[in-house]
Amino acid sequence: MTVVRDLGLDKKCFILVGVGPLASARTANWMRNNVPGVHIPDSIIERLEGTKKQQAEGKKICVELIQQIREIPGISGVHVMAYRQEELVTEIISESRILKNRIIDKAAARFEAPEQ
Repeated sequence: MTVVRDLGLDKKCFILVGVGPLASARTANWMRNNVPGVHIPDSIIERLEGTKKQQAEGKKICVELIQQIREIPGISGVHVMAYRQEELVTEIISESRILKNRIIDKAAARFEAPEQ
């Protein structure tokens, strides 16, 4: 992000970081080896391997990443991708407290079908 900020790119567009819960160390290894642009450090895989509840640990890691990412100047938000774990997205957002101190316009967020 230092290079991005030095180039002024963060002033020209909104930058989102893609994150997601890892279901297991095996999944993390597969993603690291087969998905271009994905970076998963050895320390994360070792952390997953070191627990019996890998899916829960993967969710916890995702929450921690969001909390760290929110402190990086120039990043506008996160894109939470939870392939086959979609039910975790609400929990991840809530536990990360990324929306803390945000005012949410519930009226604007509510979808209502047009009258017929």
